[in-house]
Amino acid sequence: MNKPPILIADAQHITRMGLAQILATDYETYPAENREDAFEIIREIQPQIVLIDYNTPEGFSFEDVRTIKKLAEKVKIIAISSDTDEQRVLQVLEFGTNGFLTKECDPDEINQAVCAVLKGERFFCNKVLDIILKKKLNPEDNCEPTSLSERENEITALIASGYTNKAIADTLHLSPHTIHTHRKNIMRKLNAKSTSDLVLYAVKVGLIKPE
Repeated sequence: MNKPPILIADAQHITRMGLAQILATDYETYPAENREDAFEIIREIQPQIVLIDYNTPEGFSFEDVRTIKKLAEKVKIIAISSDTDEQRVLQVLEFGTNGFLTKECDPDEINQAVCAVLKGERFFCNKVLDIILKKKLNPEDNCEPTSLSERENEITALIASGYTNKAIADTLHLSPHTIHTHRKNIMRKLNAKSTSDLVLYAVKVGLIKPE
């Protein structure tokens, strides 16, 4: 059985090799120390996931996340960085990352993140989730729970918990098309631009509890 290919984009040799060792059992790993090597691997291999530390000026920047999405729209991106700049972290999330870990995460959490993202879910470690929860949806938005219907709140809670549209449809015995329509309406009502915004709303109004 072929192993899913994963690109490890990190300028630090020890980190690249450490991540490769952690993931080698279940995945085919392709280390890259700079953007040129990473882009070449993406074009040739088309990895399913890219693990990237975007905060290494000698190797990668957060703009490289945007470039990777342009090179391979279907690729899943997990940022793994010790970046403490909240605005930069949020910007990277807005670029379309599917997960975010810090370099303090242990091997089990790294494997959980890769597994979840491969399934179409999103994964944030607790430190990154704390940053997401500090972000305001809108200065004029009080995040009152009455702004959504009971069904919309139910779907929002599932989205914020990491469920895919298909998983939500199966759970609620609805069609994926119906869930897609609800999701669009929820995003519009909350003026939400990303799943991160929905997570924040869900926590603020008590639909889910932060871990």
